[in-house]
Amino acid sequence: MSPNQEIDYQHPTKKDQVRFFVFALFLVFTICAGYFLGFPRYYLGWFSFAIASFSVAGNDAVQTIGTFIESKKSVHWLQKILVFGGLLFLVHLFAWFLHGGEIHFHRLDSIPETKEFNLLQLLAPVLLVVITRLRAPVSTTFLVLGLFGGRSIDQMLTKSFFGYGLAFLVAIVVWAILVKVDPHEYHEVHTPDPVTERRWSQLQWLSTMYLWVAWLLQDTANIAVFLPRQLGLIEFLTAVFILIVALLIIIRTNGGTIQRVVSEKSDIQWAKAATIVDLVYGSLLFFFQYISNVPMSTTWAFLGLLAGREIILNVITYKDLPYLDTFRKVGKDVVLATIGILVSILVFFLSYFLYPEQRANTPLEFWNSPTQEDSL
Repeated sequence: MSPNQEIDYQHPTKKDQVRFFVFALFLVFTICAGYFLGFPRYYLGWFSFAIASFSVAGNDAVQTIGTFIESKKSVHWLQKILVFGGLLFLVHLFAWFLHGGEIHFHRLDSIPETKEFNLLQLLAPVLLVVITRLRAPVSTTFLVLGLFGGRSIDQMLTKSFFGYGLAFLVAIVVWAILVKVDPHEYHEVHTPDPVTERRWSQLQWLSTMYLWVAWLLQDTANIAVFLPRQLGLIEFLTAVFILIVALLIIIRTNGGTIQRVVSEKSDIQWAKAATIVDLVYGSLLFFFQYISNVPMSTTWAFLGLLAGREIILNVITYKDLPYLDTFRKVGKDVVLATIGILVSILVFFLSYFLYPEQRANTPLEFWNSPTQEDSL
């Protein structure tokens, strides 16, 4: 391969796929060996934390920095890691100081710290890596935190589907208005002028940082659940270093195979389009965080946003008649996300029946009726 030839991480070769799955099997073997040989809980947790740092952030990268990656391929990776890695450090440093060594932003307050990990909990990050490689967006909150205790499955699913529907409708309204305001930009093959693109490019840095912080506040808990709740200084620095390394890998691989969910969407490579997507989705993410404490698949909300945007742009501008290609793209995203959530449910119930002793560590209403607090 020539020095100037860029590696296509979104379309790995068969040899690359074989290497990946061999490495995944190696991780499974290592975790199983450590578990059955009785390695201390502390070290097993750190090992799974390292895997989860990449798998959780990698699966959710499509909804956080995915649009940024797509529209900023010309920006050097070092600049990206300095900005987003630095922001990651500052946000967690603030949490560590403010919350007495905790970095989960109170998202784990209702989940008791496990005295010993079970095998499914330790293997969940590896499973998530495989699912991400197969380009199936999955709720990392549901797959990972669900194995440690949480809310009822029906409420998680209800809020996730509600999130998809609301994001879908919001996207239709927002982009229908944008098309009416500036029809020239959307009705024709549009290439923005360099001055306008530079202006929106600066705004996009801010919008992506806004979205990145919203994600960290909500989903860092999905990774930190493997660590002690209170971290010492060395532990904190080690954890943040691992998170930044995982972020570096994601940025260097341009989001990996799952990035195709964003790449296939209309004009998302331009800074203006990506900025508006990030601002709308970031605002939705904060809204969903505060309407209830029920965990949800934020990935489903993001896919709903992209689906609504893609459909309304093609319908209003009469592109892609008779819209078969548009509905194929949207339907494919839904199918892959459904596969991901079905796998999550399967693993959740498998853990429930294999480790019944964990039910005693969870409030009774988790297995029975919902509480008023859980209602949407």
